[in-house]
Amino acid sequence: MNRLIAPADDARALAEEGRAVRDFIKSNQSDTLLRLFDFLLQQSLEGRRPKEIEVAEEVFQSSAEPANAQGSRVRVGIHRLRRKLELYYADRTGPRIVIPRGEYGLLLELPGERDGDERTAPSEPRPRERRKSSVWILATALLLANVALACLYFRDEIGLGDNALGSTLWRGFDDKGTKIVAGDYFMYLSKSLDTGVDEPTQDLSIADLGQFYDRVSKDPSSSYYIMDGDPRPVAMMDDDASTVSVDILESVGNLWPVIGKFRPSPATSSELDAAMMKSSNIIYVGTLDALSPLIGAPLFEVSRFRCADTCYELVDKKTERHFLSGSPYVLADQIIPRHDYGYIASFPGPSGKRILVISGTSDAGVRQMVNLAMDPKRLQQLGRRIQGAFDSFEALYQVRTMFSENYQSSLLVAHPIDMKGVWDQTKPLNWSPAPR
Repeated sequence: MNRLIAPADDARALAEEGRAVRDFIKSNQSDTLLRLFDFLLQQSLEGRRPKEIEVAEEVFQSSAEPANAQGSRVRVGIHRLRRKLELYYADRTGPRIVIPRGEYGLLLELPGERDGDERTAPSEPRPRERRKSSVWILATALLLANVALACLYFRDEIGLGDNALGSTLWRGFDDKGTKIVAGDYFMYLSKSLDTGVDEPTQDLSIADLGQFYDRVSKDPSSSYYIMDGDPRPVAMMDDDASTVSVDILESVGNLWPVIGKFRPSPATSSELDAAMMKSSNIIYVGTLDALSPLIGAPLFEVSRFRCADTCYELVDKKTERHFLSGSPYVLADQIIPRHDYGYIASFPGPSGKRILVISGTSDAGVRQMVNLAMDPKRLQQLGRRIQGAFDSFEALYQVRTMFSENYQSSLLVAHPIDMKGVWDQTKPLNWSPAPR
């Protein structure tokens, strides 16, 4: 069993590793995270495990707040710190600092400890993980069964099966270990001015708990208000703060006749972590604004495109041409959306596993890219444009649409991409699907 109270040698190793990690956290210019890391490191070196209220008082100066508000701040802070540690160690081997689940302290994990623990005693999924898996299963089981039966019945007519699976787009995914990752969106509660009832709300400028926390903690006197000029108080969701849209679930279901034989395990973008990136092939299905930074940051570093203020709008880095989605989110009321953009890319991950991004600027673009990924003839056309480089390429399509329905698409840009050296560099995270 791992220990927080370590011998002197372990404490020195933890302190040495802590100095390097501290420099990374400091470079991200987050004073709160730096205070939290310093406090936990000092307490761990002394062999102490502070209580939640101690962390709240020492780091967040929130002893005057209600207990539930204290706990929320601490838990969000720990969540953010874990994500920073995952980013720091994403391309590193050797000892790593971890925060044990259910504890407020730091441990130095040596190489092989995690793998050894998993081989000897696989851990049970945590309750929240079981809930998420159950939601996935319940939400998609009937849909997937109906789609699979229909596709088997009309197999010849729609051209699925061996022809599509034989495409080089899908080679490599039959190896053991594939994740089907759905793009999900961060939600929070805002109180209705009319009824006083808490309602789930999405703000496109807030992509995760960390950004939510940054917004509510800027001004202690108004820490529960995040939108300028909007008097509604807000709070975090009590259970799961992320949701997957029905359109994206349907897109995953439509893709199942092709990927079902890989026996992929489900996950959401917000759940994706460095361990999954190491051990699994990744098939991402979702919009670009829901793409995990673990995938989006390295991809957009070499991509020909970048996101504008949001990923509803892409910009060609070479020509400065803009590609703005006709999504209802970015159009004025009473205007029917007529077009969207689909984006598809494939490239090797940090451990050599395959990563396939089936995406778009909105749901209609995602649907069209799912259709493309299942169409042998269109994959052949794409293959000719990228000179057969299905292992590392990107392509952008314009999609004719009406709301989330798509009708046809035309290829705009397609070319191989070079990921060489991207996974060997440690850079500050400089890509985000949300406005800065």
